[in-house]
Amino acid sequence: MMLKELNKRVIVVHWKRFASTDIDVFSSLKGFCDSYPAYNYHTLNNYLSKKKIPFENDEIRIERQSLIQKVRRTDLPRVLFWDLDFDKLDWNRNYRTIMERVLDKGSPKDWEEMIRFYGREKVINALKNDITYLSDITMDAVCEYFQLSKEKLRCYTKKQLNQG
Repeated sequence: MMLKELNKRVIVVHWKRFASTDIDVFSSLKGFCDSYPAYNYHTLNNYLSKKKIPFENDEIRIERQSLIQKVRRTDLPRVLFWDLDFDKLDWNRNYRTIMERVLDKGSPKDWEEMIRFYGREKVINALKNDITYLSDITMDAVCEYFQLSKEKLRCYTKKQLNQG
């Protein structure tokens, strides 16, 4: 990675007078000044560069902040997701599918990694409310591991409803 990419910063604008729009984020100070011509680019740039503190007046506060570069990734094995594009998985949006797959096909080590990544509470909440299918063997293992009764699992209640 280039050094410039590691030091990427954004302009965060805190509006004091607008209740509906508290904060705006701009990729550059130039972009902010183009959008709000009342603010002079050179004046703000000199202020923010030399003093290294936010510019502030009665209506606005402007500061440079570092862009968070570290992306949270999991160390789950690619083989669990053989039918999906592993590099394009949205780990937050697709948590149900990912958890289902790890619980049903993963090893105890994979379960631990999933819990480390998502947190125990989120996994338990997904088991109770979101995950709609697990095999009977996996349901038994999940109940033992997380100290839950089958009746608390959404996949179990869904299975009972489908039998009738």
